[in-house]
Amino acid sequence: MNSTVELVFMIASLIMMGVILFFVYGFRRERGVRYLIGVIVCRIIYSSGIIMERSSDLLDEKLFFRHIQSTAMNLMVPFFLLFVYQLIGREKLVKPLWKIMLIAVFALWSLLSWLDPELHAIYRTIQLDNGHLITTRTPYSVAFSVTCYGILAVCLYFLFQYIRNIRSDFRKPGMWVLLLASLPIVLEIAKLANPVSSSWLLPFSVYCGFTGTVMLAITLRIKFFATVPIARNIVMDTLQESMVIANASGKIIDSNKRASEWFSEIGYGAVDGRNIAELLAAWPEWHKLCTSMQQGRVEIDAWLDGERKIYSVNVYPLRILRKQGQGSISLIVDITEKQRHLEQIAQLNRLKDQLITIVSHDIRSPLAAQFQLVELLEEDRESFGADHREIVEMLGSQIRNTLGMTNNLLEWFRSQREDMTLRPQSLELAEVVEECCQVLLINSEAKQISVNNGIGLGTRVYVDREVLGLIIRNLLSNAIKFTGLGGR
Repeated sequence: MNSTVELVFMIASLIMMGVILFFVYGFRRERGVRYLIGVIVCRIIYSSGIIMERSSDLLDEKLFFRHIQSTAMNLMVPFFLLFVYQLIGREKLVKPLWKIMLIAVFALWSLLSWLDPELHAIYRTIQLDNGHLITTRTPYSVAFSVTCYGILAVCLYFLFQYIRNIRSDFRKPGMWVLLLASLPIVLEIAKLANPVSSSWLLPFSVYCGFTGTVMLAITLRIKFFATVPIARNIVMDTLQESMVIANASGKIIDSNKRASEWFSEIGYGAVDGRNIAELLAAWPEWHKLCTSMQQGRVEIDAWLDGERKIYSVNVYPLRILRKQGQGSISLIVDITEKQRHLEQIAQLNRLKDQLITIVSHDIRSPLAAQFQLVELLEEDRESFGADHREIVEMLGSQIRNTLGMTNNLLEWFRSQREDMTLRPQSLELAEVVEECCQVLLINSEAKQISVNNGIGLGTRVYVDREVLGLIIRNLLSNAIKFTGLGGR
């Protein structure tokens, strides 16, 4: 390719990179984008160094611009690493000091490139071949470059896993972006493996600005930076419940705004980066679920503004990239009002049970007294006239029905009580049935119905006596009710 045309293409590609930087800068507040801006700036400096090297003729000038390229390339690695680390949701593990130290390591190595004329730690040979700068690296420099490419490969792997697990409509375009992003890395590996070919591979490194433009177009079209982080923020920060995420070692790696406020209100201050053993010391059951990374639910209490609050904590195991045992997610829900309502309901139920107990005694006693008086009248019914006997029989029938319904209703109320417990025991079934027949004997005699107890002696059952009696009385009462006069 003609050198002038080549230069025009490289400058055009550099302009494209500037356009990419302009658009990406608009998303600087989104997750990980500020580190991506660092990568793009380094890439622009790197491409500018290549253009200036290709435009120079002197060895010292070419070597100067090669040092600029090397510095920009080295600094791209920590920025790309931090971008990926933050994008997949683990940025809260990295303290600012560690970030500075990470960048400082690569900056110090880049300094060796500038001091190489005295130290000879980077380049083993430097020469001009037909106007092209050809260098061979020392084993130390090669080892460092291989380490950098290994870090980038790991980052690409995690990006691949991240994209594979996001929304399906983002997955395919995200894979194309990842493929295009890997091309510059492949070119740098090729230059490292074959230094002689670097002279004609250098322009292709600059041309990656065109592929970057395609990446930008795809990213803007699917609104990746705008949608994915916003969706995450909506889920995390608009929840009224507190959410805390801890990793496998017990360190808090993420939390929503409500969780930070809640821990601050109970006197713990900031929670991100702290250990759950320290935060959850007052709630051992909660701490146990988090450390074991098992799903479960516990209730805890805490004092806020002098008031005791009750919370339900649901703990779920954290899965990252489909791997289990990566930590735990705790969802904290305030159930104070719910508990108060439950206590009020329990108190009302106790009051209801007391009322039923009192009313049952006050209702049953006068009805039982009336029933006894009617029985006395029925025993002497022969001394009454025909009209009076009919009145006594009707009165007896009404009293029996009323007493029977009252007994059944009170027994039903008793069965609905919360503290109702069955007391099963071994019983002679024939004996229980006979007692029920005697209770309803007057009802059966009034309709001249013969009730036979055909249950053999020795037939025993293991039941609650009162419940069994209630069931048998209901069955006998219905049988008598729907059996005609003189039936069996």
